[in-house]
Amino acid sequence: MRHALLLLLLLLLVSCGDSPEQRYDKIATGFCECTGRLAEMNRQYAELANDSTGRALTALQDMQAEYNKAKECSAAIISQFGKLKPEEYDAVQKALAGKCPEMTEQQDLLQEMLGEQ
Repeated sequence: MRHALLLLLLLLLVSCGDSPEQRYDKIATGFCECTGRLAEMNRQYAELANDSTGRALTALQDMQAEYNKAKECSAAIISQFGKLKPEEYDAVQKALAGKCPEMTEQQDLLQEMLGEQ
């Protein structure tokens, strides 16, 4: 979480006067930082879905904690850059695909973190 806050501070300091493409790139970088661990946990949980040893429940609890951290981090990015307009979503999604392609595979999570839901 400390790294995410430092990243957000750095993004804030250098975000003045950015072109739209630079803004989208910075938003994508921040979201990748915020959600990277959660996306990996989602992938791992899918592998545990049929596990009956209790590991799935533990993984689910860990995912909930990570989700809460990612949501807080994402809220900080939204407050810095503003909520995305519908016409900006595709541009940010393209920037995300280059930075953290695992997020583009998880559309529901991506839309929620971007403030679309």
